[in-house]
Amino acid sequence: MVISLLSPNKISQVESRRESLASELNVRLLDRANLIATKAVDHIMAELHQNMTKGSINCKMTSQHMAFTLLGATIFGDTFLAWLKSTIYEELLMMVAKDACFWASYSVIPFWKQGFWRYRRLCTELKWLTQDLVQQCSKYRQYRHMEPSANLGMEAGVFLQDNISLQEINGRHNVRDESCGNIMSLLFHGCLTTGGLINNMLMRLVTHPEIQHKIYSEIIMAKKGSEDKAQPVVEKMPLLWATIYESARVMPAGPLLQRCSLKHDLRLKSGVIVPAGAILVVPMQLVQTDDSSWGNDAGKFNPYRFLSKTEKTSASPNMDASIAGHAEELKDQRKCTFVLKDPNKNPAFLPFGSGARACVGQKFVTQGVATLFASLLEQYEVRLRSGSKTNSKPSTNYSMSQDFLSSELVFARRNN
Repeated sequence: MVISLLSPNKISQVESRRESLASELNVRLLDRANLIATKAVDHIMAELHQNMTKGSINCKMTSQHMAFTLLGATIFGDTFLAWLKSTIYEELLMMVAKDACFWASYSVIPFWKQGFWRYRRLCTELKWLTQDLVQQCSKYRQYRHMEPSANLGMEAGVFLQDNISLQEINGRHNVRDESCGNIMSLLFHGCLTTGGLINNMLMRLVTHPEIQHKIYSEIIMAKKGSEDKAQPVVEKMPLLWATIYESARVMPAGPLLQRCSLKHDLRLKSGVIVPAGAILVVPMQLVQTDDSSWGNDAGKFNPYRFLSKTEKTSASPNMDASIAGHAEELKDQRKCTFVLKDPNKNPAFLPFGSGARACVGQKFVTQGVATLFASLLEQYEVRLRSGSKTNSKPSTNYSMSQDFLSSELVFARRNN
């Protein structure tokens, strides 16, 4: 069994570090995800506009870059946005990601393969760049006379040396190497999964412009009622959240979930017995598009399945019906309002896993993506470039092909 490879002490250490990581991502960095998104969007859009003058903007590559910038800026703060080596780092990270699964499939180290040593060299270069970024953060902190936890995210957190949990690691491990490894692992897995979610979100918005328009109206109304006009109040944007959850449902980041039944036999409601030690494989897309769990429209994109409608008795005094182009929507939304459902109450909602092995960064990622899109859609309308491979709306989830997800996009500046 898989668990036999880990001693009880090691299991305890793994669980402790998962708890520490969850606390770091969902407490400290969750607040930073709200603050950094506007800067990250400005940084991203400045680069995209430069690329648009040279040619088209690929949705898949754009999504990957957005995820990388969002994660890097949230973890490392302003230092990351000013770091001159970020482009090289992103390229190296994606090169490593491309080959990682292949080399991990070997049961023994394939030292006879030249490609393996090239891969190892790329990993070493990535490690050196990570150390350089951490050093830049340290210099920035000293220059600005900051507190250790201010504007540096993980530098004062679970990944670097000053955290107690790392000092408790077995003495055979090099703490600095462990720290860089954890940062690279977070960026590696975070960029792939977050980039996939952003990619799917963008394509759903351009193929469902009516939803994009309603989210924009929602953003405007939320900001009208907010004291801080500079920061998006995503908690007041249920349709935006529902669109994120629906995008994650219809096209999850991975095809399968694997779990091991460890201690006892498991009897399912159907009467089937899963013996202890058996490996369970859950086909995520089949489960998340199953009619019995999601209704007859399970294969279609419908963010309203995560919303419930309630009557609204009075209009907010902060709602200004004179907003150009949105008076009718404001009028309609005074009559009723939507309340966001908890997606995790549906056991068939598995884009972040479930149980003890669920993704510890679910809240961090969804909050960051929500804040990113609130800032992005306030400033820009996202469209398919004229002449792209398709301008049609996919009839079902299954018709959203990889070619479609790699379509070309245009970001049109709004006249706010």
